[in-house]
Amino acid sequence: MSYEVTIGIPAYQAADYIEATMQSALAQTYGSIEFLIIDDCGNDGTIDIVERLKAEHPRGSDIRILHNEHNLGVGPSRNRIIDEAQGRYLYFLDSDDVIEPDTIEILIGEATEHNADVVYASYEKIDNVNNTSTETHQYPRLDLLQQDEFAAYAFRNYSTFQVSACNCLINLTFLRDAKIRFIDSMFWEDMAFTYDMAPKVKRAILLPNITYHYQCRPNSLSNYQDREVLHREEILKNASTIDYLKWKSRAIKRKPYIASFCYDLQMNSFYIVCYILKHQQRIVPTIQNRVLRHIMRHPMSLREIFKLPHRRSSNLALWQISHLPLFLFIPVIRIMGKIKRVL
Repeated sequence: MSYEVTIGIPAYQAADYIEATMQSALAQTYGSIEFLIIDDCGNDGTIDIVERLKAEHPRGSDIRILHNEHNLGVGPSRNRIIDEAQGRYLYFLDSDDVIEPDTIEILIGEATEHNADVVYASYEKIDNVNNTSTETHQYPRLDLLQQDEFAAYAFRNYSTFQVSACNCLINLTFLRDAKIRFIDSMFWEDMAFTYDMAPKVKRAILLPNITYHYQCRPNSLSNYQDREVLHREEILKNASTIDYLKWKSRAIKRKPYIASFCYDLQMNSFYIVCYILKHQQRIVPTIQNRVLRHIMRHPMSLREIFKLPHRRSSNLALWQISHLPLFLFIPVIRIMGKIKRVL
């Protein structure tokens, strides 16, 4: 490997943002970086901007552009980055976000000092969809250097721990040896990647440094807010990612964090069902109530839940809800949704 770090950027229809993204990457204070751009076959001139920077910027010789044969999506494009990266460490950056100049220097310093599989830093979210105030997501300083410590923390703190694959520096040998890949999905591929990776991480560092600025923008795949019609297939593909993780949970059922893992998945299932109920007038064709109950299906059996050392009652309650008759299931979900303030 000829570089210490690869910054991998899948690029598709990002002409309005890619210049700022690339400039923030090229401005890194750390020297040995490959900038690996995957052209996912957009038609708005995104790659023309990258080509110009490659020709004009002092670090242009470190920019490498690979072209997909046709549009594949974020997950397969990131898998290609995993396969093609020449760095010892890998850092994913989305094509509409920006990072601080010392991001890589901070992360690789921690990674090498602690021989970490992964180092996470903190970030801020800038919501350009609802024009709300910027949200800061800041971790405490944590050295999670024992087996299962990182997974236990991530699944115990699911509401505050980031599931994005961005803003973390990953040891590429670890990633490849563990055979961790992105699923081919339009939605929540980051969550599937992170939930796959966490149980395999032996050494991790979390940092309070805010190094990443995540732009939540209109028309991105992760935002439905401004659309009058939502397609049933898109919503169910979102839910299928949770189904995939429920299936994967069988491999870690004896781990000490399995109760938190399943609880997280059930709560995500619950929020998906609430979203569908809240926007059901916009979803075409209609998603039937039996499908909503299927989304809430618990990955554990009743016997397995009773054996859990913790979070037994919350998992039991969610299991019971998923087994309610349909005439009770929807009213109970609506009541819960109002309590949680999502309906």
